[in-house]
Amino acid sequence: MNHTIKKGDMILFFAGDTWLSKSISYLTGSEVTHAAMVYSGDSIIEILSDGVQVNKIAVRDDESKGKKAYVMRHRPELDYGPLKRSADAYLNAGISYDFPGLYLLGALLIYNRFVPVPGFVKCTELILELAVRQLDHFIQKQIRHNPGKAMVCSQFIYQLFYDCGGEYRIPIVDGCFSVKNKEDGCSQKKICLAELLKESAVDTADENLSVEKAEEQAPLSGAVTEDIIENAARELYLSLTDTGWEEENGSLLSGPENLDKVCFLAGQFQDRVKRLRKKLRADFPLDAMFVTVADLAGHAPSLERVDTVYIERL
Repeated sequence: MNHTIKKGDMILFFAGDTWLSKSISYLTGSEVTHAAMVYSGDSIIEILSDGVQVNKIAVRDDESKGKKAYVMRHRPELDYGPLKRSADAYLNAGISYDFPGLYLLGALLIYNRFVPVPGFVKCTELILELAVRQLDHFIQKQIRHNPGKAMVCSQFIYQLFYDCGGEYRIPIVDGCFSVKNKEDGCSQKKICLAELLKESAVDTADENLSVEKAEEQAPLSGAVTEDIIENAARELYLSLTDTGWEEENGSLLSGPENLDKVCFLAGQFQDRVKRLRKKLRADFPLDAMFVTVADLAGHAPSLERVDTVYIERL
């Protein structure tokens, strides 16, 4: 079978074996959870835990020799030149992510409905606490060392296209972070955190936040390691997919008092995101900070799926 990938194509990888990947896949209702862009005839550019990098690849027909992925292509096709310049700018800037998947997971918990059984509420608290801690850490680092533009939380590949402007910018329609409308909203057994938050609770960002003040506001201390994130994502995924709660607990729901901490943390999370965006003077809308791979696969009308391939990193 002959596969054709072109420079500028998006490569959307299927969910991996990590608990974080599985949790994001479940919450977004999508099989793809990682995005890259074809950088040359035999390489892709992507951002991983150790930063932006170009990796050599081979396209395979055999699933045993590569990772399954969709090939998405912009329609109409675009000149690759601006995308290459955008990619090189990030590649040469030494930009790194501080566990962007954790921010994404925290935001998904805020915007997606969940069954508020005690086990899941506990997992939600933990994820949001970790996400707020990581955002505090990143804000402090930016205040100290890098007051200029940086790329945080938004999916890297989406940002490459956004930076090119004009027709390169990819519209997202009814995406994973679209606020649920009332008719489609919460049933008696489901809660949408976004509907519970008061605007005043999240509109407290301070453009002139000092380092000392940022440290005072940090709710937790200590580094958030990949192991901590994986363990939290594991508990979350198991609670998301546990069908025994209703049988064992007779549909017992957590009372309103048990949601107070979750709502408070959700408000803190959104406050940190707004503050971070102001500090970085970011040239993109707030929603773009949380474009998911699922949005690129199924909610971007300017992108067409042209192939399914197996990608081997060399």
